[in-house]
Amino acid sequence: KEELRKFRDAGIRIYHPNYEGWDERLFAWLCPGKNSYIGRQQWIERILDARDIFGASCVIPNFVAGVEMAQPHGFRTVEEAIRSTGEGLEFFMSRGVTPRFTTWCPEPLSSLGAQEPAPLEYHLRLLQVYRDTLEKYGLGPPPGYGLPGAGQAVFSVSAFMDVLPAPAATSASS
Repeated sequence: KEELRKFRDAGIRIYHPNYEGWDERLFAWLCPGKNSYIGRQQWIERILDARDIFGASCVIPNFVAGVEMAQPHGFRTVEEAIRSTGEGLEFFMSRGVTPRFTTWCPEPLSSLGAQEPAPLEYHLRLLQVYRDTLEKYGLGPPPGYGLPGAGQAVFSVSAFMDVLPAPAATSASS
């Protein structure tokens, strides 16, 4: 944790660890370097350590939405994939940490490049689970992604903010 304090003291305010996917078996397959050099459990512990240094709302792990359906080892059904990622959201959000998503887009020259991305149903259901889990734990949207609400996304990795409730409009008193 001392190393993290140095970064915070130097002015860094937000930490974005790339978590990728929640399932332990898939983490080992999809993230062989992270798995061999650090390990899944240590990766989780580092995220929670960062929460203690930067504050829960300023630690924003990134899940790659849909990659858990990559074959041959990924989940075969949307239901299984949503259940797994939902467990990850539940784990982090129950500890005050609000993850975010980037959408998995198979890169043509990668080992997963010939695959189809996850179906639209997966992404729609994931956004529902994300919104509902945030609400369950009384968490706000992560900082730095613009305002929540439909049509408010400010860049490609903030589209998940569209499913969150927009702030209530305030009226000026006369």
